[in-house]
Amino acid sequence: MITVAWDVRDDHDQYTVARQLQLRHRSRWLVMWGPGSRAFFAFYRGRAHIAPLSAPTGQELHHQILHVETDLAMTAPADRSHPEPACSRTPRTSTHHHVLRPPT
Repeated sequence: MITVAWDVRDDHDQYTVARQLQLRHRSRWLVMWGPGSRAFFAFYRGRAHIAPLSAPTGQELHHQILHVETDLAMTAPADRSHPEPACSRTPRTSTHHHVLRPPT
């Protein structure tokens, strides 16, 4: 069996990229770096059923997030000024309420 010594400092750049993506998309996505899988992950925080996203680079993950957000925006209701009952969505923090397929 081969053992590989790993330290969190080894992935400093990846964790930094994940933090930057998290800050950029903080209200809509949870972004993290997976050291075991060597991939970035994004989990949608809205009410739409979006499959978790993953990519080997932060840039690829960012493009996937933008693709999903574009799809959500194109299918969003025309009138966003009236949130659904018991919904935290406001005109300033829109949360999309649609089911999408994962990006291809």
